[in-house]
Amino acid sequence: MLRMVFFFLVLAASAAYALRKGGGPERAVALLLMAAVLATLLAQAARPVRFHDVEMGVLLVDAALFLGLLAVALRAERYWPLWMTALQGVAVAGHGAKAVNPHVIPWAYAVLLAFWGYPMVALLAAATWRHQQRLRKFGKDGSWTRSWLPSRTPTPAAAPTD
Repeated sequence: MLRMVFFFLVLAASAAYALRKGGGPERAVALLLMAAVLATLLAQAARPVRFHDVEMGVLLVDAALFLGLLAVALRAERYWPLWMTALQGVAVAGHGAKAVNPHVIPWAYAVLLAFWGYPMVALLAAATWRHQQRLRKFGKDGSWTRSWLPSRTPTPAAAPTD
Protein backbone atom coordinates (compact mmCIF):
# COMPACT_ATOMS: atom_id res chain seq x y z
CA MET A 1 0.00 0.00 0.00
CA LEU A 2 2.82 2.37 0.85
CA ARG A 3 4.40 1.74 -2.59
CA MET A 4 1.14 2.73 -4.28
CA VAL A 5 0.88 5.94 -2.27
CA PHE A 6 4.51 6.73 -3.11
CA PHE A 7 3.89 6.09 -6.82
CA PHE A 8 0.74 8.24 -6.83
CA LEU A 9 2.62 11.11 -5.17
CA VAL A 10 5.52 10.88 -7.62
CA LEU A 11 3.11 10.67 -10.56
CA ALA A 12 1.10 13.63 -9.27
CA ALA A 13 4.25 15.74 -8.86
CA SER A 14 5.62 14.78 -12.29
CA ALA A 15 2.27 15.29 -14.02
CA ALA A 16 1.69 18.65 -12.31
CA TYR A 17 5.17 19.76 -13.39
CA ALA A 18 4.52 18.61 -16.98
CA LEU A 19 1.08 20.24 -17.10
CA ARG A 20 2.44 23.53 -15.77
CA LYS A 21 5.83 23.75 -17.49
CA GLY A 22 5.79 21.22 -20.33
CA GLY A 23 5.12 21.58 -24.01
CA GLY A 24 2.33 19.84 -25.87
CA PRO A 25 3.83 16.33 -25.78
CA GLU A 26 4.65 16.57 -22.08
CA ARG A 27 1.15 17.71 -21.22
CA ALA A 28 -0.46 15.05 -23.42
CA VAL A 29 1.57 12.27 -21.82
CA ALA A 30 0.86 13.57 -18.31
CA LEU A 31 -2.86 13.36 -19.03
CA LEU A 32 -2.49 9.90 -20.59
CA LEU A 33 -0.57 8.57 -17.58
CA MET A 34 -3.02 9.97 -15.05
CA ALA A 35 -6.00 8.59 -16.98
CA ALA A 36 -4.33 5.19 -17.28
CA VAL A 37 -3.61 4.99 -13.56
CA LEU A 38 -7.21 5.85 -12.70
CA ALA A 39 -8.56 3.41 -15.28
CA THR A 40 -6.26 0.67 -13.98
CA LEU A 41 -7.61 1.12 -10.46
CA LEU A 42 -11.11 0.60 -11.81
CA ALA A 43 -10.21 -2.24 -14.18
CA GLN A 44 -8.18 -4.57 -11.99
CA ALA A 45 -9.68 -7.70 -10.48
CA ALA A 46 -10.77 -8.01 -6.87
CA ARG A 47 -7.95 -8.33 -4.35
CA PRO A 48 -7.92 -12.09 -3.56
CA VAL A 49 -7.62 -13.17 -7.21
CA ARG A 50 -5.69 -10.23 -8.59
CA PHE A 51 -2.92 -11.22 -11.04
CA HIS A 52 -3.63 -14.97 -10.85
CA ASP A 53 -4.78 -14.88 -14.48
CA VAL A 54 -4.23 -12.36 -17.25
CA GLU A 55 -5.75 -9.11 -16.03
CA MET A 56 -7.91 -8.38 -19.07
CA GLY A 57 -9.11 -4.99 -17.82
CA VAL A 58 -5.56 -3.87 -17.07
CA LEU A 59 -4.42 -5.27 -20.43
CA LEU A 60 -7.00 -3.12 -22.21
CA VAL A 61 -5.91 -0.04 -20.27
CA ASP A 62 -2.24 -0.78 -20.98
CA ALA A 63 -2.94 -1.34 -24.68
CA ALA A 64 -4.91 1.92 -24.88
CA LEU A 65 -2.06 3.77 -23.15
CA PHE A 66 0.41 2.21 -25.59
CA LEU A 67 -1.65 3.44 -28.56
CA GLY A 68 -1.99 6.91 -27.03
CA LEU A 69 1.75 7.13 -26.43
CA LEU A 70 2.40 5.88 -29.95
CA ALA A 71 0.18 8.65 -31.33
CA VAL A 72 2.14 11.24 -29.33
CA ALA A 73 5.46 9.72 -30.46
CA LEU A 74 4.43 9.90 -34.12
CA ARG A 75 3.51 13.59 -33.89
CA ALA A 76 5.96 14.99 -31.33
CA GLU A 77 9.12 16.91 -32.16
CA ARG A 78 10.86 14.91 -29.44
CA TYR A 79 12.65 11.58 -29.11
CA TRP A 80 11.59 10.76 -25.55
CA PRO A 81 8.01 9.72 -26.49
CA LEU A 82 9.54 6.84 -28.45
CA TRP A 83 11.25 5.64 -25.27
CA MET A 84 8.04 6.10 -23.31
CA THR A 85 6.14 4.05 -25.89
CA ALA A 86 8.80 1.32 -25.76
CA LEU A 87 8.57 1.13 -21.97
CA GLN A 88 4.81 0.79 -22.20
CA GLY A 89 5.27 -1.86 -24.88
CA VAL A 90 7.30 -3.92 -22.42
CA ALA A 91 4.47 -3.61 -19.91
CA VAL A 92 1.97 -4.81 -22.52
CA ALA A 93 4.30 -7.70 -23.35
CA GLY A 94 4.14 -8.68 -19.67
CA HIS A 95 0.51 -9.60 -20.20
CA GLY A 96 1.61 -11.80 -23.07
CA ALA A 97 4.12 -13.55 -20.82
CA LYS A 98 1.35 -14.40 -18.35
CA ALA A 99 -0.90 -15.60 -21.19
CA VAL A 100 1.82 -17.86 -22.58
CA ASN A 101 2.79 -19.22 -19.17
CA PRO A 102 -0.14 -19.11 -16.73
CA HIS A 103 2.12 -20.52 -14.00
CA VAL A 104 3.96 -17.22 -13.62
CA ILE A 105 3.77 -16.30 -9.95
CA PRO A 106 1.08 -13.61 -9.42
CA TRP A 107 3.41 -11.20 -7.57
CA ALA A 108 6.01 -11.53 -10.34
CA TYR A 109 3.34 -10.68 -12.93
CA ALA A 110 2.21 -7.70 -10.85
CA VAL A 111 5.78 -6.43 -10.43
CA LEU A 112 6.43 -6.89 -14.15
CA LEU A 113 3.48 -4.65 -14.94
CA ALA A 114 4.03 -2.06 -12.22
CA PHE A 115 7.80 -1.64 -12.53
CA TRP A 116 7.70 0.28 -15.83
CA GLY A 117 5.59 3.06 -14.36
CA TYR A 118 8.53 4.40 -12.35
CA PRO A 119 10.92 5.02 -15.27
CA MET A 120 8.00 6.41 -17.28
CA VAL A 121 7.19 9.00 -14.62
CA ALA A 122 10.88 9.88 -14.26
CA LEU A 123 11.17 10.22 -18.04
CA LEU A 124 8.21 12.60 -18.10
CA ALA A 125 9.82 14.80 -15.44
CA ALA A 126 13.17 14.75 -17.26
CA ALA A 127 11.48 15.57 -20.58
CA THR A 128 9.70 18.54 -19.02
CA TRP A 129 12.97 19.77 -17.52
CA ARG A 130 14.69 19.47 -20.93
CA HIS A 131 11.81 21.36 -22.55
CA GLN A 132 12.38 24.19 -20.07
CA GLN A 133 16.12 24.16 -20.84
CA ARG A 134 15.45 24.45 -24.60
CA LEU A 135 13.04 27.32 -23.99
CA ARG A 136 15.68 29.19 -21.95
CA LYS A 137 18.41 28.51 -24.49
CA PHE A 138 16.54 29.07 -27.77
CA GLY A 139 13.43 30.98 -26.73
CA LYS A 140 11.18 28.39 -28.34
CA ASP A 141 10.75 24.63 -28.53
CA GLY A 142 8.47 23.23 -31.21
CA SER A 143 6.14 20.59 -29.87
CA TRP A 144 4.49 18.90 -32.83
CA THR A 145 5.48 18.00 -36.37
CA ARG A 146 3.38 19.59 -39.05
CA SER A 147 2.38 16.24 -40.41
CA TRP A 148 3.69 12.70 -40.29
CA LEU A 149 1.81 11.85 -43.48
CA PRO A 150 3.37 12.33 -46.92
CA SER A 151 2.81 15.73 -48.46
CA ARG A 152 -0.25 16.05 -50.67
CA THR A 153 1.12 18.98 -52.62
CA PRO A 154 2.00 17.95 -56.16
CA THR A 155 5.62 18.15 -57.12
CA PRO A 156 6.42 20.21 -60.20
CA ALA A 157 6.91 18.13 -63.32
CA ALA A 158 10.45 17.83 -64.57
CA ALA A 159 11.26 19.72 -67.74
CA PRO A 160 11.64 17.56 -70.85
CA THR A 161 15.24 16.69 -71.67
CA ASP A 162 14.97 16.53 -75.49
